Amino acid sequence: MVRFPPDKCAVLPDLEGIARIASIDQKREEPSLHPGSRASIIAGMSIPRFHVTRIEPPAAELSEAETRHARQSRRLSAGDRIAVFDGRGRQAFGRVGATGGRTIHVAIEAVTEVSPPRPALALAFAPPKGPRQDAIVEKCTELGVAVLQPISTVRSVAGASGHRLDRWQRTAIEAAKQSGQAWLPEFRPIRSLREVLADRAEYDLRMLLVSAGNVAAETPCDNDAPACRRGSIEPRRIAEMLADLRSAGRVLALIGPEGGWSDDEIVEAIAAGVRPVSLGPNILRIETAAIALGAIVHSLLAR
Repeated sequence: MVRFPPDKCAVLPDLEGIARIASIDQKREEPSLHPGSRASIIAGMSIPRFHVTRIEPPAAELSEAETRHARQSRRLSAGDRIAVFDGRGRQAFGRVGATGGRTIHVAIEAVTEVSPPRPALALAFAPPKGPRQDAIVEKCTELGVAVLQPISTVRSVAGASGHRLDRWQRTAIEAAKQSGQAWLPEFRPIRSLREVLADRAEYDLRMLLVSAGNVAAETPCDNDAPACRRGSIEPRRIAEMLADLRSAGRVLALIGPEGGWSDDEIVEAIAAGVRPVSLGPNILRIETAAIALGAIVHSLLAR
């Protein structure tokens, strides 16, 4: 038998204590998952989340695509708990019904309505090339951007076809599922800068994102005629706009193409009452500017 000196006694684990803790854990009941509760938020990190077109208790139906994902990727069975959302602020917890058909029906247990983000940010941007468009859609969905509006400009390098908009919708759904976002962005067909400016009255705050430094502008002549004298103005820094952003209900932000806005486009926007705003000293890519502004607005969202 091995003897230890008094000052070097071996410390053995408290096996009885461990057994008691394990027994208590096994007896714990599953928390009630009412949407919006703290328990639901924590559980939502592990409960699979699916998009549905409609939530009308007592049931909701997964699309064929979401059903395939539930079966093949998530390997769900009847009785498993899942979360569903419709992309318009309605979401719910429920349990999977029979899984043998073309689609899965979900028995709804609790439903909640989530208010739309405020301020509601509409990003009107000149689409970049290729997969960089998807990055804008994915990250802006996670950040709660309300509207994604592609625009054509003098220096545009890419467009946004109907097929591309369909792809954006699928990308947004996946981003919302991952991030817990209850609202999907509204995707609008491509428009010209002039067409977007024609709807400026819809917004409380209108911003034209530009690089740091003075930008072209026109000021009225002495006889109050339409703008006719060209000069330059210094854009406001985004840090100076936080109070305006926080108090606005709807915000329009215009993001130009890789080659930047033309002087005429800047003049036209300023004449329409749009404020030139700078995100900082560096020249940012389109997707970087979109995500940076989205993050700033996201930090101001009413909770």
